[in-house]
Order: sequence, then structure tokens, then C-alpha cells
Amino acid sequence: MDIPPPSYWQEFERLTLDVCRIRWKDDYAERHGRDGQSQSGVDVYGHNHASSCELSGVQCKKRKNKSKGLEVPAHSLSTEEIDEEISAASSFQPHLRRFIIATTGERDEKMQGHVRLLNAANKHPFQVALWFWDDYVDFLNCNENVMYKYFSSVLRYRKTYSEDEHYLRMLALAFDRPAIRTTFRLENRATDFIAAISGLQQAVKTGTLKDRDGHTIDEARRPSKLGPELKAIGRLLTDVRNLATDGLVRGAIVDHGTVIEIREESLQHRLNALRRDVVDTLNILLHHANIEPVEVENF
Repeated sequence: MDIPPPSYWQEFERLTLDVCRIRWKDDYAERHGRDGQSQSGVDVYGHNHASSCELSGVQCKKRKNKSKGLEVPAHSLSTEEIDEEISAASSFQPHLRRFIIATTGERDEKMQGHVRLLNAANKHPFQVALWFWDDYVDFLNCNENVMYKYFSSVLRYRKTYSEDEHYLRMLALAFDRPAIRTTFRLENRATDFIAAISGLQQAVKTGTLKDRDGHTIDEARRPSKLGPELKAIGRLLTDVRNLATDGLVRGAIVDHGTVIEIREESLQHRLNALRRDVVDTLNILLHHANIEPVEVENF
């Protein structure tokens, strides 16, 4: 399916972050800094667990729209810009092992050849790669959850859009996070865990998925008739949140900055078991809809 690139630079950057988290298998990849801050030429960074866990950074190229004054994704790239971005990213700390320049322009052999020669010269602390919009389209066509998140209007236009499928894919994205997939002892803060569970409850109840700052990530129409699985997921999430909250209040769970202390082993086992029940129930719905299941670690 041919997909038009985003009209706004911020949406292109958010899409790039999701691409990185999936391609790199890194839940903790994140956007770097904010507008107005020195970013050392890097918009998104994380560890590529699919390739020797190398520290990687991405620069999303943008342009100023001359007529409207808005920043938009760049549709072109020059060898001079490549060199400038590499120079800026060389100051990123700690040093990157791979640096990627992303643009919404079409794949360009001249730019690719320039990068191959730079990599062969081995004059920089990292290897350089280019992502063109063609690469994003290939990714999106193989990752329908992300497609529904950013380009549901395209699916509607192509008459392949399903409200129920959008809702389920939104849930698949929502539940594919450390608060659900990893053992409880690896959480950094119990309060963050409880907030994440509350966010999932809202996603199930309203069809709106928000990030930790309250910004809407994805929005889908909630099915008018909730099946038994969705009702069970809601009840199980409530049990998880109440159990974690009670443990924190009683002192069975203690926050220590960036780590937690669990003083009741049985509490951890109950939280792990409940979350696995949540995922198993959700995966029943995803299986019936031919959607990839949410995978959890063996805990």
C-alpha cells in the first residue's frame, strides 16, 4: 500500500520512535531533549538489541515551510547535509555506534553511495545509515498496529479499515510494554507501574491510549458490545492495580528511587500471575482477529 508521509515534523519524529522501538527491540528508546535544546544532532536514541545492542541515534530531517512557517519533514537530502549531521552527532555522549539520518524523500542512490564511502573511510566513531520514506512504507505495510495508529485515514480511504480491528490493534500496542511484559521485580518505581496500569484501564474503557504526559497516542472507537474477554481484562487490570497499590501502602513494596524492594515474595508471584492472565485473555481476542499476540517473558 502506498502511504503519504506525515505532514508535521513532530508526527514524523513520533513515528520514527515507534519504528526504532520495534526494529531495535528496545522498549526504552526515547526522544532526545526538546525543541530549543542542544541535541547533538540526535532526535531519537536507544540500543539496537537486534544488532549487538549497539547504541544508535536517529536524526529526523526537517524543513521550514516558507509559506506557513511550520516545520515539516524534509523531502530531500544533500551530501552536504549528511556531512553536517554526522559532524553534529559526533558530539553525542556516550558515542553512538550507529547514526541514522531519516527523511521522507524517496530512496536516492547518490546519497547511499556517499554514505557507503564515508563508512568505508572509517573516520567517524559510528557507522552511518539512511532511512528514506520507502523504508517507512515497507515497515508500515508489515506492521499493521503502527499503520492503524498513524494512518487509519489511509485505511478508511482504501476501504480496508475496521473499527473493531483498530481497537484491538490499539490494545495490542498499549499492552506491549514493560509494565505488562516483564517480571514485576524489574520495575523501576511502583508508582509508575500503577500509573501504567491505570492508563491501560482507560485505553480498554474509552478506546483512547495516552502517554505518561497525557498526550493522546492513539484513538479507536470502543466496541458497543463488550465481549466476556474485554470485561475480564478490565477486572484483571483492576485487581493488578489494587494489589500493587495495597502493597505500596502496607510497605510490602518500597520505592527506592530507580529500583523497588519487594518484601513479600508471594505478592510478586500474584502480580505476575495476574498480568499473564491479562495477556492470555487479550491474546484470545487478537488470535480471532488474526493479529500478532502480545508476548511476555517467562516469569
